[in-house]
Amino acid sequence: MSTTSNQSKGNEAAYGQRKIRETKARHWAYRGLSVLGLRPPTDSASYIEFTPAVHDAEEFSDLSTRVSCYLGDVGLPLYLPGPRFALDPSSVPYMEPELVQDPGWVSERPEGIPYLLVHRLTLASFARLVTHRGAGATVVDKELYKLTELSYWRIRENLAWPNYPSADTSLSRLKDRFQGARSSFILATGPSALTVDLDAVDADIRITCNSAVMDIDRLRAFRPNIIACTDPVFHFGPSRYAAAFRQDLLRAIDLCDPVLVCGSDWVSPLLNLLPELEDRLAVIPFQRGGPWRWPTKENPTTRSTESVLTNLMIPVALMLTDHLSVAGVDGRQPTENYFWTHGVQYSDELMKTVFDAHPAFFRDRNYEDHYDRYCQGIEDLLQAGERAGKVIVGAAPSWIPAFGKRGASPPPIA
Repeated sequence: MSTTSNQSKGNEAAYGQRKIRETKARHWAYRGLSVLGLRPPTDSASYIEFTPAVHDAEEFSDLSTRVSCYLGDVGLPLYLPGPRFALDPSSVPYMEPELVQDPGWVSERPEGIPYLLVHRLTLASFARLVTHRGAGATVVDKELYKLTELSYWRIRENLAWPNYPSADTSLSRLKDRFQGARSSFILATGPSALTVDLDAVDADIRITCNSAVMDIDRLRAFRPNIIACTDPVFHFGPSRYAAAFRQDLLRAIDLCDPVLVCGSDWVSPLLNLLPELEDRLAVIPFQRGGPWRWPTKENPTTRSTESVLTNLMIPVALMLTDHLSVAGVDGRQPTENYFWTHGVQYSDELMKTVFDAHPAFFRDRNYEDHYDRYCQGIEDLLQAGERAGKVIVGAAPSWIPAFGKRGASPPPIA
């Protein structure tokens, strides 16, 4: 497959027309394969086996990079049968070159019980999945469905101890740092973030996220003491985009000395990639469903969502303070063909690399449905805070109804 076709596929996956019927079919295929393959381990795995054998240098480099990123510190032998090829960063230009490395492949099948990973679904690998009787099996084919590659994280949960701080340690880290704080200000990355007079922000706790780490001047002006990030592909993946984000994150930490807040679902590769972050990391456990909430000693979890705003930023602010202002959360205009517009964002070239590295992750997203859930989740979470006596203010223009109700005017139409 050529580099050009890969790049075209990535852009089409992110910006192309949503094909709802095909996505539903892939969803049910994923569900069926999960029932067949992703089953509880019957015994402890002795090694991880990948199937099928790779067929060229590009596939070998691509798979090696993903495994280096996601499983490089799991501590089990990694068995890949079949031929080997030269690891060539130029064959996978969307990947961070430093991660295009041998993750520790072994050529001979180890003794013991395997955990089987299907990295490319074929008739033969499907048959292996169905008949496998080892310690467990799953599909991690990056082309199959938006959730399939994310199974690498579930494998880590099955095969390795958590390498990140516990919930108790994380909550203590936050409460000790911000004891006595009364007000918090969230500055996200929407276009309205650029309209905020940062010198006038005097909140005790100042929270930002994601691509805000690239803007040195605004970091100096805002002085965030919490930076939140939790996206599996944009922040913890092997693409050149994710690698650029991590380098900017290190620079932002040197500049501002913040606590780094992440969610438990996807953070596990981070300390393998950046072990120097361990002492400032606070990891909040996510839990599916239940009431909207913020972490407490009795229940340190937040409700799992698809947004750093609702699963980390707002809950942490409500945990630590009683007055919250929110800016830079503009929402989505009806003319958008992506998630929404950003005021602070990486270059189109870097954006292409994350699209090309994770095509199904973007291809199978229904942005309108995502946005509807997002808006309703914000309203429900803010209402939960207000019922507990919290005061929440929309501090910059926003299309999101929840912030419009709380003082935010609509942004100008682009």
